[in-house]
Amino acid sequence: MVWDALPQEISDFCAALRRVPETERTADVLAGLQGAFNTTWRSGRTVRSGAGIPIPPPRNKAIFPRACAIDDAELSFIFALGDSIEKDLFPARCDFQVKVSGVAIYKDSVLVELQDHWRVDTYIEPKPATAGIGAPREPHPLIHFQRGGHAQDAFAGHELFVPGDGLGEGEWRSLLQSPGPRVPFPPFCPVLAIDYAIGQHDGNVHRKLRAIPEYTTEVQRAQTRLWEPFFAAMATSAALRKRWLGSMLL
Repeated sequence: MVWDALPQEISDFCAALRRVPETERTADVLAGLQGAFNTTWRSGRTVRSGAGIPIPPPRNKAIFPRACAIDDAELSFIFALGDSIEKDLFPARCDFQVKVSGVAIYKDSVLVELQDHWRVDTYIEPKPATAGIGAPREPHPLIHFQRGGHAQDAFAGHELFVPGDGLGEGEWRSLLQSPGPRVPFPPFCPVLAIDYAIGQHDGNVHRKLRAIPEYTTEVQRAQTRLWEPFFAAMATSAALRKRWLGSMLL
């Protein structure tokens, strides 16, 4: 089937990533996971990165707070094909999460650690037998873009996180972030997720990569395999649109 060679295609994608200095680390870490990818793909048609894979960080444009300096960025993913990809065109899981890290220094001695988190999630509907868990109050498209996540919750839970109880009296200002909006997204495989994240963070690096024929071959192969049948079916199948958009669709 068309998905059988996914681990090898990720390996070929690594070779193309290594052609650009800014993505050599991405390629090295991704290549180091290749053995695990091969094993889990054979046993359960799943690949997962576990720890984050370094990717080029965002360019220093429109970054808040303005005093911050970006240190690094990483991406983690889980992709599980499931048993019915040919039938309904959705992988069982196609999640990826991005963490961006930085610091800001104030008054020459106050150092503030910073993180930003964004992700694409597959909504897993709770089983009826799951105690205490029902349908979400807000619409959750099956595959959706969202800010934050569990990694952000853990980071913000630190006792020194600000704003927090440690602030003194007076009026302070900070940016607020809410869970929404949950924007419907097409399904992504690991190759498409990495290509997308790099493109969003640094267009210059992205253009360098897409000038490499081996790179564009792997991205085009992934788009053709996953997106062409997905969008073709979306145009003709009301049931598929309902599954994708969930309770958003009347």
